[in-house]
Amino acid sequence: MNIGYSSYTLEELLLRIKEDDQRAFDELYSRTWKQLYIKTYSKLKIEDLSKDIVQEVFVDFWNKRHARDIQNVQAYLMQAVKFKVLDEFRKSRYEFVELDNFIEQIRDSNDADSQLISKEFFTALKAWTETLPAKRREIFKLKYEEGLSNKEIAERLDVSVKTVQNQLLNSSAELKLLLRTALFTHFLLFFGS
Repeated sequence: MNIGYSSYTLEELLLRIKEDDQRAFDELYSRTWKQLYIKTYSKLKIEDLSKDIVQEVFVDFWNKRHARDIQNVQAYLMQAVKFKVLDEFRKSRYEFVELDNFIEQIRDSNDADSQLISKEFFTALKAWTETLPAKRREIFKLKYEEGLSNKEIAERLDVSVKTVQNQLLNSSAELKLLLRTALFTHFLLFFGS
């Protein structure tokens, strides 16, 4: 932190930043970057992408410091991160390789909104699994309901591990569409709080 700037509020720093004060900007960055990063990383689980998003928010903040009428700096930065995360989500750069983590997160959440999303998600997931061919449905349930590894599934069903992998991959495109809808709602509620 910069000596002399540590006692400034974020809004006071903003006034100095609008006067092109780089040290005030550095102070703002040092006070807020970690919280923004933690919030971003908690959703994306991708360290480099989360850092890039936070960096983009600060570069944009500095570049447009004269053009924006910001009343609450902390709220503005959180909103900016929210929109950057949603942009990444929309561009599909965020791959849904962490299905297990997502399911666990919504299953373990205690707030009312997340419980509603969880109920809706699992209802949609159950309906979706019923549309799968029998063998693929069985593999999917063994993987995500019983938590078996691909090798364990292959042994139980007397098929190759490659067959299990292929069946799970064949389901992924449809499942990604289901997850996009659920995650988009989840992101909106998470960042809305």
